[in-house]
Amino acid sequence: MGSGVLAKLGSVITAKTAAVAAAGALVVSGAVGVGVWAVNGGPQLVVVQRSASVSVPARGEQAAIAPCQAHEKALGGGYAVTGTGFATSSLFVGDAWLTAAYNPDDAPATLTSYALCINAKPEFRGDADWSQTAHAYHDRRDKMGTDSVGGAIHDLTIGGPFRDAAHNASPSLSCPGGFTSLGTEFRAGRTLTGRAVAPVPLDTLTTQSAIAGAQPLPRVMLNPGSRLSTGVFPLRTSEYIEHQTRIEDPQPPEANYAVTVRPICVRLKDVSVATTKVAVAAGGSASGVVSCPKGKLVVGGGFQFPAENEETSPQAPTRFFGDGWLYAPTDAPAAGESSGSKVKAWHVTGRNQQKAGLDYYNSVWIEHSDRETLTGNGYFDTHGRGPDDQVLRALAVPDSQEMVASAVCATIDAKPTEPAKAPSPPVVTRPELPHALDPLPGATGGTGSASPSAPTPGASPTTSPTASPGTSPTPGSPNSPGTPTTGGPSRPATPSQGSSPTRQQPQAPTVSIQQPGAGGQLRRGCEESFAGTARTRPGNQPVTDPQYTSWRITGPNGPVTLGAGASGRFLVPLLPDGTYKLVFSATDPAAGLTGSAEVSVKIVGCLR
Repeated sequence: MGSGVLAKLGSVITAKTAAVAAAGALVVSGAVGVGVWAVNGGPQLVVVQRSASVSVPARGEQAAIAPCQAHEKALGGGYAVTGTGFATSSLFVGDAWLTAAYNPDDAPATLTSYALCINAKPEFRGDADWSQTAHAYHDRRDKMGTDSVGGAIHDLTIGGPFRDAAHNASPSLSCPGGFTSLGTEFRAGRTLTGRAVAPVPLDTLTTQSAIAGAQPLPRVMLNPGSRLSTGVFPLRTSEYIEHQTRIEDPQPPEANYAVTVRPICVRLKDVSVATTKVAVAAGGSASGVVSCPKGKLVVGGGFQFPAENEETSPQAPTRFFGDGWLYAPTDAPAAGESSGSKVKAWHVTGRNQQKAGLDYYNSVWIEHSDRETLTGNGYFDTHGRGPDDQVLRALAVPDSQEMVASAVCATIDAKPTEPAKAPSPPVVTRPELPHALDPLPGATGGTGSASPSAPTPGASPTTSPTASPGTSPTPGSPNSPGTPTTGGPSRPATPSQGSSPTRQQPQAPTVSIQQPGAGGQLRRGCEESFAGTARTRPGNQPVTDPQYTSWRITGPNGPVTLGAGASGRFLVPLLPDGTYKLVFSATDPAAGLTGSAEVSVKIVGCLR
């Protein structure tokens, strides 16, 4: 058989699989191939690809399974998405390979799942688990926790719910005990429960040697899903300003995306990694094909976008959501071969969503609110907003990004197996996969907010709920993606119509400002004391955590963030003399509801 047809599989698949496939959410293919024989009449060791294809609807998800034959063993697999889209899960299902993909476009796409099948029984490491995670929440690795005048920065990275994700964006994987990595399985997940999630493509899925002669190591990394705040903040010096990033709620659901990963570890003989480099122009795509040396089998492959311009110096930019993704919609055996063909090379197509001529969001600008005094404040953005604004750090997007395509090459010391005279179709049982897209409809506040309706330039658009790729949420938990998660705020339950009439419904916290008082003076460029109170309703519990509180002054060009916490000493922004609105906001961590208080204050010159 070629591509999978449910009627031809019949009772071979389980009832659960059949129901899903009949709904169009899963395709299973079992191509029956003949063995490869040497001239002397005996079987020859060979790696072949088995494939299955399925249409992925617009703004939807879909999955396909490609199984090996009964006498074959799956070494790993790959995928190819024709059209717009990318893989969200890619993993073993027994001796078959499952791939799920997401299509953010308005036109349908095609997903092909590939299994690498060998007619032998090599030894796999059996105790590998899904204990490690790659996160789409990114921040600068050299981020500063204080601003240029020593004031603390409070955001989702520093002391916030994404702190661990920011410090562990890429997992550390290895294959100990004489085993070698052929690649990595990954499956969709999320970082925090209770927050919406939307998929992000990988920019690295490769096996490579860190140094010449060393064992290949798997590497996995997601593109950024976290959005850099473009809010204005007080600025006195430009020193290390690009390191003083601020990531604040609301965040797009892509910021909460993660994939759990597991290395594919096999005991092999004489393993090496062949690579080729391809320049992918901004806004375009390019392909690379990698072959193995004569006498070695292609047993895996991968890709990486090193983005060297983001690593060259302390002033190099960091990519954030909206800067454009770098990914590979195709990471599979060489294209154009039919299912059951011998694998001769590895094929990777890279796509570069960056836009040449633009600046990164990590670029820094100074806002000039007053032409006479040239007082101002800083902000992160791709461009200046006002006619008097000036650039402090312009970090340009390059014309192209280099992609490294790789093939894992090896000799296998195993006895070839022969196909049965009347091979039976493979039996495939569909696993429970997590949702890659779960906007948590009805969630409020920062714990479940979707991205704004206007898409950020260079980033894939956020979508509304769609059919899952033949997956189901974990029973009894509509929020759970079915994978281990770190701690975080839980999504509050919706009270039922039959609940007790005496039960109080959550309301926004009661918020007040004690200092400064209405009409109080704040000295421009000086640190002043601020104090407020916030209590939940019902419960009357104080809200003091910096991640749920904020102080802002509304300037001529929008809000300027002062700091966070119920009280503290914050730097007064460089605004012209005048009267401004001071706002103290607090969010109930459990209900996700936000309350605020405001007073009018006067900004005057600072006498030192």
